[in-house]
Amino acid sequence: MHQAARRGGLHVFRVYYRRLGAAAARTLNPELSCRPLGEREIVSFCADPQLDLSERMVLSALSHGNVCLGAFSGGELAGYVWFAYADAPHVDGVRVSVPGEAIYRFKAFVRPGYRGRGIAPLLYGATDDMVARPGRRYVVNCIALQNRPSIAASLRSGDEPLGHLGYWHAGRRFVALHSRAVELFGLRFYLGR
Repeated sequence: MHQAARRGGLHVFRVYYRRLGAAAARTLNPELSCRPLGEREIVSFCADPQLDLSERMVLSALSHGNVCLGAFSGGELAGYVWFAYADAPHVDGVRVSVPGEAIYRFKAFVRPGYRGRGIAPLLYGATDDMVARPGRRYVVNCIALQNRPSIAASLRSGDEPLGHLGYWHAGRRFVALHSRAVELFGLRFYLGR
């Protein structure tokens, strides 16, 4: 079903959200430390093929005011996640319009050797104080319906389902889709120019 939908240009995601500061306490992990990554540092990580980072993506994200947080085990970057305060990249020229009182969480990644250790929920939930800004009350993200590990990590961090968000894209034609709750929240997909 998912393969056929993708070939037909249909992409559907579940939207999760929570109030800033309402992360689940169980996301804390004393063996890991989290901190924001500076431009020079994150660009240096682009050379590591295990981390799924491109310099072009990193520089574009930083130029739009996005923030990347990293989780470290000792001195090694175990995983990272990006946060956006305005419109954010999705894939293939599709972007996400972020409501003014939300922070959009995107591009989360955990190094293969560290998966299954609770790093994603830590990055999702235990970093609220690092990404909070005046006027922002929520953290929101969207996850593909078939991405069970990311959905589980989102729920473990204290996120709750809000609804569905999607789009149909074929050539120059683009149609955004969203459930009523997501529409009221103000999260949207659109085709960037």
